[in-house]
Amino acid sequence: MRRLYIFILLILGVVGGQASSASNNRTIKASAPVKALEVELGGGIASPTNRLEFDKNKVGYNLLAEVRCNFRRRPFDIGLRVDGNTFNRQWASDQNQEYSFKFSSINMMAVFNLNINRKGAVSPFIGVGIGGALTSNEPLTLQAITNQPIKQTVKAAEFCVMPRIGFELFHHVRLTFFYKYLKDANSHFGLSAGVVFGGGRKY
Repeated sequence: MRRLYIFILLILGVVGGQASSASNNRTIKASAPVKALEVELGGGIASPTNRLEFDKNKVGYNLLAEVRCNFRRRPFDIGLRVDGNTFNRQWASDQNQEYSFKFSSINMMAVFNLNINRKGAVSPFIGVGIGGALTSNEPLTLQAITNQPIKQTVKAAEFCVMPRIGFELFHHVRLTFFYKYLKDANSHFGLSAGVVFGGGRKY
C-alpha cells in the first residue's frame, strides 16, 4: 500500500508543477481542439510488486483496450478501460524442485486523464483508473512443497485503482507506465505501448 501512496504523491507533484506553469503561460488553455472520440489498443509487460512467500517473480504481460472521450477545448479526457494481466511467482523446494503459480486479473475501470501540450507532437499525460477486477491465482504444478496436491484455482472479485503517467507521440502512439493496486498477491507495475485510432487534432 505504501508504494501506491508514493506513486500517487509523485503524480500529484508533477500535476502541481504543470498546473503552476500553465497558470503563468496559459499552455494548457492554448490546447488545440481535438476529435471527440479515440480508441487505444495495446499491450506490454507486467511485474508484481513483491514476492510474498515465493522465491522469485517472473515478468508477465498485459493487454488493453480503452475508449476515451476528449473535452475538445479542455486538456482532459474520460473513458473506459478493459485489460488483462498475468505473471508468475515461483519457489524451489529442498529437493531443488521448482513450483510455479500464475496470477491473473481482468480489470474494468473508468479512467480520467490530464493532457499537457496536447497540440504538440509529444503530449505528456497523467491519469487514474478506478474500477473492479476478477482475479485468478492458479497453480501451474500439481504439488506444493508439502507434496500435497493442489487442484483448486482461487478466484475473487476485487477493487482496483490505477495511477499512471506517460506520453503520446504524434497523436497515435501512446506509452504508459502504471501501478495497479488490487491486493498484495495481484498488485503490479506495468509498462504498455498502444496504438490510438481517432483522436488527434481537429482541423
